[in-house]
Amino acid sequence: MSQALYQRIAASLRERILSGGHPEGDVMPSENELADAYRTSRVTVRKAFHILEGEGLVVAKQGKGYIVQPPRISTFNIVFGEDAGGGSYRCLEVNVIPPDPEVRRALGLGEGQFVVTIRRVLERAGAPVAYDEKYLPYERGAPTVEMELHFSEFPDLFAGRFPSAALRTELSIRAALPPERAQEALGCGAERLLTLERLVFSPEGERIGFGLEYPNPAYRPPKAASGPA
Repeated sequence: MSQALYQRIAASLRERILSGGHPEGDVMPSENELADAYRTSRVTVRKAFHILEGEGLVVAKQGKGYIVQPPRISTFNIVFGEDAGGGSYRCLEVNVIPPDPEVRRALGLGEGQFVVTIRRVLERAGAPVAYDEKYLPYERGAPTVEMELHFSEFPDLFAGRFPSAALRTELSIRAALPPERAQEALGCGAERLLTLERLVFSPEGERIGFGLEYPNPAYRPPKAASGPA
């Protein structure tokens, strides 16, 4: 299976870094420069950099771009890309709803505030691999629900509002009983599953996104790696 363009860009940049073409502390070419060089969009280049960030090879610095990091042999990076990887996401719901207490606490919302919710299931060969939910504070006059449906992945949901390099994400993992809607989507019973929670912060530290994913352990076990892939 041929690789997507952003994966090929990531592979090329990775090779340059590992071969010493971009030494530790070096500033990588900008998204605009790489988009011109590869005749693609900044969004595609940004996805390539997100791969390198996940591998611990680069770090985003506001006002500078992506900086080559020193080797982190004993730091393990969890592989948590939203690329379907041979599968596809099936959207179950995009709606504006009142948040439940967990979502309200995560996003720091007050009583009476609403959220845009996006619920999807990742499928491969007809099997449910993971169930995914995202929540964004609802703002009147902000992009419509149809826009949220078109851009349903972090950080693309915020591409028009914030530079992705300035966003910060916290990831936590715990065992939890998934809601009935997730159990139905995954075809599992009432059992505790690994739950991945993501909280996205704006450059000013505002909580702008909250995500929950329930991987199906039979199809998508979590992985961790030390050093570049």
